[in-house]
Amino acid sequence: MNHDPLRPDPDALLADLLRADAQKRPGRLFIFLGMCPGVGKTYTMLRAARQRQLEGVDVLVGIVETHGRRETAELLEGLPFLPLRSMEHRGHNLREFDIDAALARKPQLVLVDELAHSNVPGSRHARRYQDVLELIGAGIDVYTTLNVQHIESQVDTVRQITGVTVSETVPDSILDRAHEIELVDLSVDKLLARLASGKVYMGERAELAATGFFKEANLTALREMALRFTAEHVDRDLEEIRRARRISTPWRTNARLLVGVGPSPYAESLIRWTRRSAMRLSCQWLVVWVEGSRPLARADQERLARSLNLARKLGGEVVSVTGDNVGKALLEVAQERNVTQIVVGKPNRRSLLRDLLTDYVVAHSGDIDVCMVRPILANSRLARTFRKPEAGEAPHQAREYGWTLGISAAIAAVGCAVFAEAGYVFVGLMFLLGIVFASMRFGRGPVLVMATVSALMWDFLFIEPYFTFHIHKWQDVIMFGMFFVVAMCMGHLTTRLREREQAEIRRQKQTAALLRVTQSAALATDPEAGLREALSTINELHRAETALFIRTSNTDRSLSPTPHGAGTFAPSAREWGVIHWVYEHRQAAGRFTDTLPESQATWFPLQTSTAVIGVLGLHLEEDAVLDFSSRVSVEACALQLALVLEKEQMVEAATRAHLLHQSERLQRTLLDSVSHELKTPLTVIQASVEGLASCPRAAESPQAEYLQELNTASMRLQRVVNNLLEMTRIEASVVKPAQEWCLLGDVLQEAVNIATTGDVRRRHPVRIDVPAELPAVQVDSHLLAQAVANVVHNASVYTPDGTPIEISARLPGGGGGAAADSKLVITIADGGPGIRPGDEDKIFEKFYRAEGSPAGGTGLGLSIARGLLRAQGGDITAGARRDGKAGAEFVITLQVSLLAEEEGKPVRAG
Repeated sequence: MNHDPLRPDPDALLADLLRADAQKRPGRLFIFLGMCPGVGKTYTMLRAARQRQLEGVDVLVGIVETHGRRETAELLEGLPFLPLRSMEHRGHNLREFDIDAALARKPQLVLVDELAHSNVPGSRHARRYQDVLELIGAGIDVYTTLNVQHIESQVDTVRQITGVTVSETVPDSILDRAHEIELVDLSVDKLLARLASGKVYMGERAELAATGFFKEANLTALREMALRFTAEHVDRDLEEIRRARRISTPWRTNARLLVGVGPSPYAESLIRWTRRSAMRLSCQWLVVWVEGSRPLARADQERLARSLNLARKLGGEVVSVTGDNVGKALLEVAQERNVTQIVVGKPNRRSLLRDLLTDYVVAHSGDIDVCMVRPILANSRLARTFRKPEAGEAPHQAREYGWTLGISAAIAAVGCAVFAEAGYVFVGLMFLLGIVFASMRFGRGPVLVMATVSALMWDFLFIEPYFTFHIHKWQDVIMFGMFFVVAMCMGHLTTRLREREQAEIRRQKQTAALLRVTQSAALATDPEAGLREALSTINELHRAETALFIRTSNTDRSLSPTPHGAGTFAPSAREWGVIHWVYEHRQAAGRFTDTLPESQATWFPLQTSTAVIGVLGLHLEEDAVLDFSSRVSVEACALQLALVLEKEQMVEAATRAHLLHQSERLQRTLLDSVSHELKTPLTVIQASVEGLASCPRAAESPQAEYLQELNTASMRLQRVVNNLLEMTRIEASVVKPAQEWCLLGDVLQEAVNIATTGDVRRRHPVRIDVPAELPAVQVDSHLLAQAVANVVHNASVYTPDGTPIEISARLPGGGGGAAADSKLVITIADGGPGIRPGDEDKIFEKFYRAEGSPAGGTGLGLSIARGLLRAQGGDITAGARRDGKAGAEFVITLQVSLLAEEEGKPVRAG
């Protein structure tokens, strides 16, 4: 296949999308990297922070270790400090970085020294780099320091060079997320001089360092590692820039690495080597675990979980497959995932099983390269020690060995009784039958021992010469050999079939449980009963207790503070912090994780592609282990629960939306019907009142006052009817602006005339302030006047008598010609009680009436005003008066065209 260098690579596109998603968050990570302590990382970080402070950036010192260095301490002067948090641990008062205080303070930049630091037990996160991840996730930039020996993928190389095992490490994926990595370099001679002068360590510690870790050869190698690591990151960034700008360059490698791991102490070393190689090649890498039919012991489960967790932290993709032929399973995954290179461990000593696996992979790899790597073990003695049996395992195995030996002895006794009549061949078949039955019940080791003992007993007791292991006839020698081979093979194959059957049963149970969870939650007529049955299935599968927290609704996305009634586990008050953290950060936390590992339970987010629906808690027994397959099973169940809960909330939201739509439709029908039914009789009433008022000497009649009240009431009712009709037109989207040239002062005066009668004008003087230089504007004068009139009428109703209503207009960009700002601003201010905080938007809702409103009115005036303005592309907002006086202020913004005075042509403002 021909590859176009300009054609986007799908894997690269996916990586770019993930990187772009991370860059959407405003928080950025800056790492100051050095080859070892003493090169000046903290000093350089503080100088950079002071420069940012001079640029106006809000800088906060979260935690900085000066190590007694005067130059470093001087740079801290003038920088604001965050108080450290005191924590008790083993009778000592220790001080740690306070992440909660940093998040509450939320500076633009926070300094967090020593990225690889391990937090005091009881902290939210086990490691400081997790605190940093939460800070940048909250939109805060972080400056931090790191030595190259603390990078996870470099640990084995550092151990080879220095002989020191580094326990505090940072996953490479953290460095991949860094916005910038600055190398703080210092020559080896200068560093040794600093060490000798006491600027790195003091006293005996400096002498020990000079003869140990700070040997010249070690420092030279560490410096080379730091330079190479930084160069690889620069090369990767350059490649990304080239691809982003579609620069034609030599083809980028399409390599993809695969490493197979198991419960071996060498697995972590292979994972780190693969990560380093993948970084040099700028390619993806997979970690494959082949789950066989034999169940793993607890120690092996824990070791495997650590290895797979390391792979995730380093940025690898973990793939789990099943099969007893490990080599075949690895090759199948490699072919499916288009792998170009398989990484396997090179055994330190000859091993038949390891050689068979390596030979099989090499022989059947085809076009896939196979790389054999010599793994490194932190403690070489671990490779030569046998696994210690777990509690209860040794007595169980002893019973199995005892049973198999007892069965062999029983068969021998029966054989002695029938030997004279049946012959030694019949006795041999009895031994074979016993081996087959034993292999269906006991483990592989006891069965193989039984096969060996049975063959020896058959030879010793029943083959001539008797009571000796010597065999005279060559036919008997061949028969004995065939018996031994057949017995071993039958025992092994039968045991293997039984183990495979048990493994298949376990997988079937997990699949059936997942199906039951989905069916229970999705198909149950009662959602509560469905969730209860689903959680009961999870409890039964994992022998655990569960707790479920669900967000309150689809609109209110806060998490319910009380657990769902379907749960069987009542978490303590301390667990709520973990639950809330999982809900906010969409990551698992709690027991068996690196985040708040001292929690009672493990908490999983119920996450879909759009949102987090809730949190599921799994509480296991104290001595239980959450292995890889169990965790995958729980995560799958959590995903199914999330999808079902999301569907239920969406159905509820759709039902509410349908009811709301039907209600609004009925409301519009009633409004339209009532307004039209009232309009005709109201017109007759107004005509009759006007006719009576026009009669001769009507003003002198004793009924003149009643006529005036009747006229006022009819006008008031006319306003209500007009508002109802106007709201019907707005909701039907039939309001179409008719633009025309007009003077803004005339439009505002017309609005005042519509809104006020003579009595209202006497009680509320209206002042209109329009700049004389304001040219004619092109608007729908009728809609604008109606909107302003509604606001003025509202002000006259809610303000005390004698208070003025002020209307002003302005163009923020100037008066004549083309305005710099494209908005016309009309302000209507009154002297009333003002608007209650929180009601600034509510007052524009239909039929909304504030507390203490005078009697009368429909609560539609302001809603109609906003609808009329938005129909013209404008808007209206409300709030307190900006001049500090008592009262409310309504601000209308509207984009208009101005009539240029010089040319007599319309000019669009802006």
